[in-house]
Amino acid sequence: MSEPALPEGACITADIPDATVARLGEIVINPYRLAPLTAVIRDGGQTLLDARVRIVGKGDSGVNIDYPVSNSALWTHGGIPLFGLYPDYANKVEVAYTLNGERIRERYSVYAPPVRLPAVPNQTGSSIPRVEPVTVASQLKGRLYLFNHLARIPGNSRLLKWNTPQGGALEWDTVGVNWIADSQGEVRWYLDIEQIHDSTTRDGAGATMGFQQTRDGRIIFGQGQRYYKLDLLGRIIWARTLPSKFADFSHEIRETPKGTYVLRVAAADYRRTDGTQTRTVRDHIIEINADGDVLDFWDLGTILDPYRDPLLHTLGRVAIFLPSGAKKTDSLVENEKLEGEGLPFGDIPGVGIGRNWAHVNSIAYDPKDDSIIISARHQGVVKVGRDKQVKWILADPRGWPTQLVDKVLTPVDAQGQPLVRLEDGTYTRSFDWSWTQHTAWLSGRGTLTVFDNGWGRQLSPTKLEGNYSRAVEYRIDEEKRTVEQVWEFGKERGDDWYSPITSVVEYRKDTDTQMIYSASIAFLTREKLVRPVLSEVKYGTQEVLAEYRLYSHQPGNVGYRALVVDLENAF
Repeated sequence: MSEPALPEGACITADIPDATVARLGEIVINPYRLAPLTAVIRDGGQTLLDARVRIVGKGDSGVNIDYPVSNSALWTHGGIPLFGLYPDYANKVEVAYTLNGERIRERYSVYAPPVRLPAVPNQTGSSIPRVEPVTVASQLKGRLYLFNHLARIPGNSRLLKWNTPQGGALEWDTVGVNWIADSQGEVRWYLDIEQIHDSTTRDGAGATMGFQQTRDGRIIFGQGQRYYKLDLLGRIIWARTLPSKFADFSHEIRETPKGTYVLRVAAADYRRTDGTQTRTVRDHIIEINADGDVLDFWDLGTILDPYRDPLLHTLGRVAIFLPSGAKKTDSLVENEKLEGEGLPFGDIPGVGIGRNWAHVNSIAYDPKDDSIIISARHQGVVKVGRDKQVKWILADPRGWPTQLVDKVLTPVDAQGQPLVRLEDGTYTRSFDWSWTQHTAWLSGRGTLTVFDNGWGRQLSPTKLEGNYSRAVEYRIDEEKRTVEQVWEFGKERGDDWYSPITSVVEYRKDTDTQMIYSASIAFLTREKLVRPVLSEVKYGTQEVLAEYRLYSHQPGNVGYRALVVDLENAF
């Protein structure tokens, strides 16, 4: 219902008086069933134009959410879309719009329900982790962050193995906990995961991952055998099953400047050179168009070396290697023959196609030369051309085969002089490779940013303390095949900031900051109650402009990534 008029200065268009009678229709909460903290004020059969919305912040320090609404969105939703409602709260909402040539302003009270997520055993509070602001600079107080977490629920996977062909990663099934928080840590949006996740079905199982905001303001992500695009009101634009040749999406889907999409998948049915048929694990990239047609794909098992194993030896888990006494060669054909009989396939760390030898967790598209840059956790960062040839490798040089070792970049200083490599694999100046890294992305400033997790650093065995992670920025000279480390952040925080898995660093042009989410701090502790940290750091410095600490109430609720959400063209 419409509220009495308030002082003009409190409203979004101060020179327009509040309407005394509401002109619009009913308010529908959660109109598309996926986003409970959204609503639509129906247009009542009228044609509205040029709307603007403000969700008024709670209390004196609450964050206002203010955004324009295009005519297209008004007509698509049949009214004014409301995004960013506080849960279990009567939200004060201001709207302005044009109707029959008259500019109208109204205020509403809109109640949104409490957060409802799947019940989780052993949790001590909400399954959405608590977000605690530590410091927030004035220029970042309007920030909205989307957090993508994964929660393992005991007994939630009921699917049998995909036995024909053998292997694959279908059974990697977690429940996504995905929400948007403002700079006060308040929940302002969440995805009702039970509407799309179902552990009992092939197309409903999987880990909800890879959230990105596209140029048109929509959200894309994937989950197991399906991938999605939706708007922030929860309206599904597409929900597609992966093309039949491929399976097992996780980790990454990204829009390219061409309007295509690249996805990290696996091969659904793959014939190795030894004649064995299997499902592969996290080692294929596909490019699709807006209609979902496959335009191209990269089979990393034939581009890289699936038998390179130095990092696999450091992971502290049971891994599969060539039989004792078998001498690895530079030939894929010969190495597959060396496996012999009895080595299992599936979502297990190990060498050879059909096992988790690569673990690709990010993709960047470089329009400069129509190439992709992939972060393969178990191998390194690699740039591959459209011709499927490796352009360069950003990784420790140990273990690469003869045909690839000369692609490894040479570390240099700011003057372009090669650095001296010491016996332990370190260098004489400020440089290090990234280890079991995530999110190798182009910054837009001619550099590459990487979250260096640090698990297996210098190929040392897994240890429970004395570790560190970093956000790191590299400058690569592709003609000279050199790499310079130009910035790092987090090393000095040591174990208190160490995330052995997941995490992200992304340059934000709008604020000239590096947004960093160290997402799995305390993952290796017995309790597994992670306490991630999100930081925004002034570019090229150590100055923290904003920082948030997250506290999970649920064992095994692990952060994957976070991203800044922009509302300017979302509606």
